Amino acid sequence: MRQLRQTFAAFVVRDFRYMWGGSLLSVTAFMTSFSLIPSVAYELTGSYTAAGIAMLGSGISQTLLGPIGGVIADRYRKKPLVVVGQAMPGVLLGALGTLIVTDLISVPLLVVATLVMGAGFSLMGPARQAWTGFIVPRRLLANAVALQQMSMNTGQVLGPTLIAVFGLFMALEGANTGILFLIVASFFAIVVPLTASIRTEGPAKPIEERRAMSVELAEGFRYLRGNPRLRILWFYFLLIVACGWGFQTLLPGVLAQEFGRAPTDVGPTFLIFGVSSLVINILLAGAVSGRWAWPLLMIMGLVMAVGFWVVAIAPTYGAFLILGAFIGAGRSGTMLVNQSLMMANTNPAYFGRVMSFAMMAFGFQALFGPVWGGIADAIGGPETMALIGVIAAAATVFILFGWLRTRHLPLEAGTAAASMGRRVGTSVQRPAPAEAGSSNGLEAQPAFAAQLAPVVLMDPQKVQQ
Repeated sequence: MRQLRQTFAAFVVRDFRYMWGGSLLSVTAFMTSFSLIPSVAYELTGSYTAAGIAMLGSGISQTLLGPIGGVIADRYRKKPLVVVGQAMPGVLLGALGTLIVTDLISVPLLVVATLVMGAGFSLMGPARQAWTGFIVPRRLLANAVALQQMSMNTGQVLGPTLIAVFGLFMALEGANTGILFLIVASFFAIVVPLTASIRTEGPAKPIEERRAMSVELAEGFRYLRGNPRLRILWFYFLLIVACGWGFQTLLPGVLAQEFGRAPTDVGPTFLIFGVSSLVINILLAGAVSGRWAWPLLMIMGLVMAVGFWVVAIAPTYGAFLILGAFIGAGRSGTMLVNQSLMMANTNPAYFGRVMSFAMMAFGFQALFGPVWGGIADAIGGPETMALIGVIAAAATVFILFGWLRTRHLPLEAGTAAASMGRRVGTSVQRPAPAEAGSSNGLEAQPAFAAQLAPVVLMDPQKVQQ
């Protein structure tokens, strides 16, 4: 019972319960729609490439607008940004469902829909990440982050479950896929009021401290580029997400061409994905704060790579479903550990911008969709999955060498990593004077364990001194 209370400790905060509930419903809607959009495109055209192109709009908007969303999240109140960002996809999903029901849907319209939904996510994502730090007390922040991740993975279970159940309903009653889009669009009629009921606003940056958006954006990128740990974590995140989410693009065609199933029959596969993701996140939640965080990051990357290799040679549909759990667990575990390390090594003043640069990965994965689709049309779906596994493995080797080169570098004062060093009695140096000429204004320090500090120690409202 005590362990259960610790697992859900952040739920004592009313506002966090409201945020968590809204996140669960919105993620379920997103996972349902984004899982089905490539299937709808493939059903219209019979082309892997078209399935990838359908998600192209999301890639464009998230890649271009994601960093701007980070600047906005650092400057303005978080609550209005999240509310608006949640309302946009609700309207779009309703329109998309109507077009599918009336047989007016086309691949270009799918691209437009994903373009607008991606813009909404670019506005909402960084703001929601930063908002969490103002809603819960500092001592509960790590637990809140873990529970937010759990809501995402629960949504990954509920979304495919909806698809699977609705697929059975379609077979029995001849219902149109567009009905399911209309159902998940209705979720936002609950999500938006729930989010609007949160009392904590998330303070805005004082007007006198604001500068031109381009200046703050460039400053955020310089900060990311100048921090060796953040730089390699960011690059790895871009690669691993682009590879991991390529599975969504290839799945409809593989089901149809390799196993003779309907391209919209993706529910069982994504259900396995969601369950394996949820399990691995629960197991990793207590491990990312220790010295095993970086090794776990690389282990999870290799698990994902191996997952792509084994599904590529799966002899039957049943084997394909079971082996797909490796991709789900590896992809989700890699993302969780990677983002935890990025947040722990980020100065709170740059949190929104750094997280927005990380979220560009979801734009890249959509831009890579047509690439994976084109390769699959040329060499085959299973062969393309094997190739993605090779790329993921190579990226993991890259992060291994990056970790070996950076693990003894000094920690930045004001980050969660530096705070952890103080808590365990490790000497953590303050920033050195600029004229000292040290990298990033820091002096060397031996605090290896502090590199792996959990997010709980990060205070987003001020730089710790």
